[in-house]
Amino acid sequence: MRHVIGLATAQGNEFVRPLGCEDRIRFDSDDFHALGYYYLIAPAFEHFAQRDAGIGITSMNVMLCLKKDDLTAVEDILKKLEGVIRARPKQWKELLGTVQYPNEQPNPINPLLFRSRALSLLDVLRRLVTKARLEGKWVVYGNGVCYRALCGIKLPPGTVEYS
Repeated sequence: MRHVIGLATAQGNEFVRPLGCEDRIRFDSDDFHALGYYYLIAPAFEHFAQRDAGIGITSMNVMLCLKKDDLTAVEDILKKLEGVIRARPKQWKELLGTVQYPNEQPNPINPLLFRSRALSLLDVLRRLVTKARLEGKWVVYGNGVCYRALCGIKLPPGTVEYS
């Protein structure tokens, strides 16, 4: 599944789509390494997903908006995550589940994660939050169909767009 996090300009209670290319991060959690980092960080933002989308952040077609009032809480979340990640070894394997292909035994999915890479990701998120605060923007996250809308990818003719 594809995910995007970026800055959006607020207009009243809505924001302008798509997100600007210079202020967004896109990643694909079909790659087990990216999924490992996602599962490391995403649960800390579960509250916002439940509030905005009414479903868990690891579900499909989730979109959440972190507005001006949320940014202080997000900075605290990032600070706590940084402490948790700094307590980890330089590299570790995270068990994400198992995968089983036809006629084969189940294999564990446990990508090798690096503390420095996880901290770099937190730093990028922190910079987005700081820039959103300074410029009066919102930090927006979306996956699935919401990813397409936030990135400005047109859907095939006859497809109903998410709004």
